[in-house]
Amino acid sequence: MKKLLSIFITLTLLMPHASFAEVDKDVNVAKVQAMLAELCYEPGIVDGAWGKKTETAVKEFFAKHYRKYDGNFDVKDANFILSAGASAKAFGSASVKKCLVVYSDRIGNILNNEKIKQITQKVANKKIKQNKNNLSVSGIQIFKGRTQIPSDLPQQANDATISHYYKIGDNFLSYKNETYTIHPSLSPIEFSKSIEQHKIIDRELSKSAIFSYLYFDDGEVIYDALPPKGRYSMELNNSSYFQSHSMGKSITSYLIGHAICQGYIQGVNAKILDWPYMESTLYYGQPLINLLNMTAGDTHIIKSGEANFIKTGRNIHGNAPLIKAAQNPKELQNTSRNPDTKFKYSNLTADVLFNYLMFRVGEDFEKFIKEIYQEKIRIEYPVILAMNPIEGVSRHSSPSMKTRIKQGAGVYGISATRYDYLRIAKAILDDWNNDTCVGKYLKKIYDKRISTNERLGKWDSSDRRYGKTDFFFQSRNYAGQFYTDVKGLKDRFILVMIGANGQQIVIDMDGKKIVVINGAIEKYYDTYKLGYEPIKFGRIR
Repeated sequence: MKKLLSIFITLTLLMPHASFAEVDKDVNVAKVQAMLAELCYEPGIVDGAWGKKTETAVKEFFAKHYRKYDGNFDVKDANFILSAGASAKAFGSASVKKCLVVYSDRIGNILNNEKIKQITQKVANKKIKQNKNNLSVSGIQIFKGRTQIPSDLPQQANDATISHYYKIGDNFLSYKNETYTIHPSLSPIEFSKSIEQHKIIDRELSKSAIFSYLYFDDGEVIYDALPPKGRYSMELNNSSYFQSHSMGKSITSYLIGHAICQGYIQGVNAKILDWPYMESTLYYGQPLINLLNMTAGDTHIIKSGEANFIKTGRNIHGNAPLIKAAQNPKELQNTSRNPDTKFKYSNLTADVLFNYLMFRVGEDFEKFIKEIYQEKIRIEYPVILAMNPIEGVSRHSSPSMKTRIKQGAGVYGISATRYDYLRIAKAILDDWNNDTCVGKYLKKIYDKRISTNERLGKWDSSDRRYGKTDFFFQSRNYAGQFYTDVKGLKDRFILVMIGANGQQIVIDMDGKKIVVINGAIEKYYDTYKLGYEPIKFGRIR
């Protein structure tokens, strides 16, 4: 049967293509169709013949990956699809026979277990049931266009889904054009440990959406927990990586403090000037503190908390460097500050901050950042910074830092291991308490903190429609990319770092306590028990 199928595909490759597009004679159309089908783009029957369905699938794939389609399909285009598909398949992508359709990730659509019809008899021969906004394939819930589990799910995703999305994120770390690696210290900081067990920790790590839990108290690690072996399809240990986007915002602010102390930036009130490609944008000429406190006034360009430009729909991450937006009149070119300058959480502003840091430090940037991570924080494993890809460079090639700075390829996201996150937090704690220059910077942005204008939630989560509360809903103020003034911890100097998918770090300056939680899904573990109680009382009660 396989031999006959092979002969069939070979013969069809020799047949003339329909005139929907100019297709290079060296393109293996059947192979492209098969890959598109496995990625749920519905190219029709895998027959090697280029038709309307195949062309539509290619257009949708290119649009999703921000690649232009000009009506000509050549070997480079085919290789782009096959390469992206190989990465997805390596981490649990549905097979041709099982992949029918992937539904919208928009929360609130009512789909309610209706059977869906098959898309192509040749591609799929099995009906499956849809669940709210997701498709279950071998126990894995797949969300269209997502590389991470969406926020605000009506229930906790199952372990197979959590494993699937962890592996997708872990695979990203191998893309050199989209990352920058800082190598570990020759003498990483070691931690004293006096480990205590607690039944609540055991329960949370075995049932809730959490990957790792650490609690540090006045020089010692007290709680240290990972999920039980066998819970997930991947093994989690001290060398496992956990991606954080928005905790990287806080770390970016910490790095800016170093740049100020080393003379690369004048101070938090210094205006952003002499940055050529940003001259025509709303950020130019604003004091740094506006960006640090998310009052830059860019909500008419990008909605608060989102990552797509309003007018073009282009995503700011995994796409193209900042210079592309600065030169686009539908994105940042010739923009002015929105008069509504209250706190508005902006992912774009955070990217601008990281790129401004890179620009100001300039040719010293690699040396600058390595010294912080290797000699001060003293990381044990490589720390991997996210970067926007440079166009025309292979995904597996590293552009020069000079090119990245010139084009604004910096992204605030970071990936690190559990203890290296603790090392970063400890460096912040030490700077504050030792009143170093960077410590003074942290205290200055704390003094300049502003209200988040968010209604505080209840620690018992009784005011939530789903899931549990987290520190975002318990923090009154925002201080230069850190959350502060946590409900129930009045008059305590506390800086909180919060990231998507449940990443939370809490640093109690007075009590010299740190909680590091690496999560799989936000709001689906007990922040009150794991985060609040240790900071408040010194232990989980």
